[in-house]
Amino acid sequence: METTRAKVIEAGVDFEESISQIISMLLDVEKDKSISFGYKSASLSFNHRVNLLVDLKFIPKEIISDFQLFAEIRNKFAHIKYVDSFTKCFEIIPEKKNKFLSNFSGSKEGLDDESIYRICFDILCFTLSIWLRVTLSMIGNKKKQELKKTGAVEMMRSFINYDKNNQKKQLSSFLSSITPVIEEIVPDEDFLKSYEELRIKQEEEMKEKFNTKE
Repeated sequence: METTRAKVIEAGVDFEESISQIISMLLDVEKDKSISFGYKSASLSFNHRVNLLVDLKFIPKEIISDFQLFAEIRNKFAHIKYVDSFTKCFEIIPEKKNKFLSNFSGSKEGLDDESIYRICFDILCFTLSIWLRVTLSMIGNKKKQELKKTGAVEMMRSFINYDKNNQKKQLSSFLSSITPVIEEIVPDEDFLKSYEELRIKQEEEMKEKFNTKE
């Protein structure tokens, strides 16, 4: 049977991996090659990674509080031999007990304190894992969008740089190539601004080229 210590440490390992992925994506570094987020002894501790995510102002306040509570629980199980149950853990951090137990809203009938603690821990982990999963998905989608935007802009730049004869010849091909890319992009203000600037520049250059006699 899984011990309480193993349960807490395993949850911490899972969260640490997800947090490292999020920070690496936000900072645009390769996690596996990173000194700070990799697997070597010089890498940041779990608490440091959580604090960095907080410093990046990427976590909602309520999630910050949950992460800090989890980090403190994990720290006690990881570093204090005496702490091998939630009951003993909250003997050491009694000031956190009420917040932790606030996650429990069911009937306590037939449940001892340790069972209630375990249920609250499962709820806490579920809340954090949902946030991490949604955040990873959101950042991943944003990265994909950025790649598509970059691709669309570069296609436009290439077309703008064609000489006027090639532009006439390649216009149909260009439109058929760029349209599917544009359609997959979820517009935002920055992209629309960049797109509009390039569009205006293209129109001006096209007018200049096609209105100039050879």
